Amino acid sequence: MKPTSLSMRLGLSVSVMGAALVVLLAALAYFALTHELDSLAKQSLDGKLEQIQHNLAEDMSAHAIAQQPHELLDLVMGHDNLHLTIYGKKSGTKLLLNLGEKSREPILANIPAGDTPIYQSWSDAEGNNFLTASKVMLLNDGDHVRVLLSIDRSADEALLSAYLKSTLIALPLLLALIGMGAWWIVQRGLSPLRQFRQVASLISTQDLTHRISVDKLPQELSALAHGINFMLHRLDGGV
Repeated sequence: MKPTSLSMRLGLSVSVMGAALVVLLAALAYFALTHELDSLAKQSLDGKLEQIQHNLAEDMSAHAIAQQPHELLDLVMGHDNLHLTIYGKKSGTKLLLNLGEKSREPILANIPAGDTPIYQSWSDAEGNNFLTASKVMLLNDGDHVRVLLSIDRSADEALLSAYLKSTLIALPLLLALIGMGAWWIVQRGLSPLRQFRQVASLISTQDLTHRISVDKLPQELSALAHGINFMLHRLDGGV
């Protein structure tokens, strides 16, 4: 079996290392984007929950929530990706208010709530992903309710999907560029060795006068060239 050339070995090594680095960076970027989208979704829910809590504690009772939810409606109106569900805490899972298409999903009745927001991800029957923030809130009459605010993550999923598609399209091009760049770097790095081959092809027993030029040679090859030149000098002088 014919051994592979040094340039081939080095080129493949650089290409594989570059390709691995590109894939790693793409994966890190995907996880960073996912984390950032999760953080933004939670921040959006937290901001709306604070507004809801303010309205509930200011001038709303359980009866007002069910009969006159205008202030709460204003908070989620215009946000098609938000869905508000409010349950009476003392009366188990009695539904007081639902605003939004997904505000009556059965899974919402089983999501716990506490004094601080609790986040839970879930999917509907169509496979759409949602994030729900649940919290127990105090009304102005001293009663408590369980508030669940859900956000549709379809836009986030679409963004991640677009990123993956664009990455998969660009990845082959990047790998090709890395391969060509690695080949060019290796060829440039090994070009001084051609001088050794040229001198070696000219040397014979009748002609030992040829020497390797050490100008602009890398440090490692310069030491080797000095050694070969010294050897040829001794042979030429019959030493």
